[in-house]
Amino acid sequence: MKRLLGRSEFWALACFGAALPWVLAGDAAGFFPFVCLLVAGFFAGLIVMRQLARIPSRRAGLWAHVGVAAALAVFGALFVPRLGDVMGWLRQALPEPAVSFVWALWVPTLTLSGVVWLTLLARATAALPGGPGGRSLQLPAPVWVGTTDGATAEFTAVEMTRRAYLWAVAACAVAVFGAAICVFVAAEPVVSRWSPRVLLLAFGLGLVLPVFLLARATFRGRSRAYSVVFTKGRMRIRVGGDTFTYVFRDIEAFTWCPRGEAARIEVRSRRGDRSLLVGIAKPLAGKRAALPDLSRRVRAELSEAGLEELPRRGPVGTWRYGRPVTGPGA
Repeated sequence: MKRLLGRSEFWALACFGAALPWVLAGDAAGFFPFVCLLVAGFFAGLIVMRQLARIPSRRAGLWAHVGVAAALAVFGALFVPRLGDVMGWLRQALPEPAVSFVWALWVPTLTLSGVVWLTLLARATAALPGGPGGRSLQLPAPVWVGTTDGATAEFTAVEMTRRAYLWAVAACAVAVFGAAICVFVAAEPVVSRWSPRVLLLAFGLGLVLPVFLLARATFRGRSRAYSVVFTKGRMRIRVGGDTFTYVFRDIEAFTWCPRGEAARIEVRSRRGDRSLLVGIAKPLAGKRAALPDLSRRVRAELSEAGLEELPRRGPVGTWRYGRPVTGPGA
């Protein structure tokens, strides 16, 4: 059940299903079903991005991302200005529940498009100086430095859960597409005469890019310098004058993702939880936003402490550990 609740597919279907009674009653534009449909589109966007991330070639994945974003943009540019005409035609040809269902299929594309476009802009601006890609890919990642009792590495991170970050992305997507709809409705006589290319440029440069740059600056402004130290059977995270110690035998779940926008450290322990997002932080000078690979020694000690390595999800090199369920039904 826990694994099911962690899947985007489940939440996309659940949110769409929650809106379905209103949709079939012909009230898909009501506040509650509209919000449910927007959230369903957000999770659908996460599904699309996960599939794109599985493409082995970085270049092929980027071009596939561009293709999906362009297709969604062209669809929006052609459909949104004529939404009233289309819905009027459908009402003449179909019963009201069917018309409402068509509307319900369109609404999730708003947040789905937002997720796709915002992540595409993240990949594009990563090529800028200081970003996690482009020239900065030539910069070295943080490295392990030996100590008397283990190894340490320094990095920058934003203390934030991955789920909160994704909800922030969803909020940006909703804001962007809400503003786009308002502009399209208010300026429909003018916008309807624009070509799809002009609409695409106006949408990307006038709405999506400013929101993305503002969000990026906000996250980077929250970056702090951290160090992680692995010693025999434990991990210490230091920030400022504070030190947080996690004994391996007390850890319930552990994730170490060393590279990419998803680079992060997540630990859930009996003594507290911590989530550090590295990939979205402003990197250290001369370094890129990344972590060193998890050493074999540490992986072996995690296994000795009773943690099991879980199937890998996300970028290559991601390590996920969890404690096996014990009990009468285990």
